[in-house]
Amino acid sequence: MKTGMKLKDILLLQFVFLIYSMNSIVAKFASTEEFGLKFILLYGLEVAILGIYAILWQQVIKKFELSVAYANKAVTLIWAMLWGSVLFKEQITVSKVAGILLVITGIVILNSKDREKEKEETV
Repeated sequence: MKTGMKLKDILLLQFVFLIYSMNSIVAKFASTEEFGLKFILLYGLEVAILGIYAILWQQVIKKFELSVAYANKAVTLIWAMLWGSVLFKEQITVSKVAGILLVITGIVILNSKDREKEKEETV
């Protein structure tokens, strides 16, 4: 991380990914609509969400190393599963949870190896 890790920065990072996950919700709602005013409004909202996310993302990567910030993007998988369950009545299955855990485990391993490599280079 570029500066000391602060709870405020971590919460900002998670908030940015929460906003990013909302893009999927709006996209799913838009996909159920025929082409018309409602579809165009939902599509416009989707683009607006992505714009807000892009601006916030630029602020976040000032505070974190890019590899750390991007690795945390896996949190959007959890948000997507929760949104799907709450809003669209999709099932949370063992295989979905296992898949998310596998991805997050891989990211943790990847980041821990990068940190070990950095420690070796500084010694």
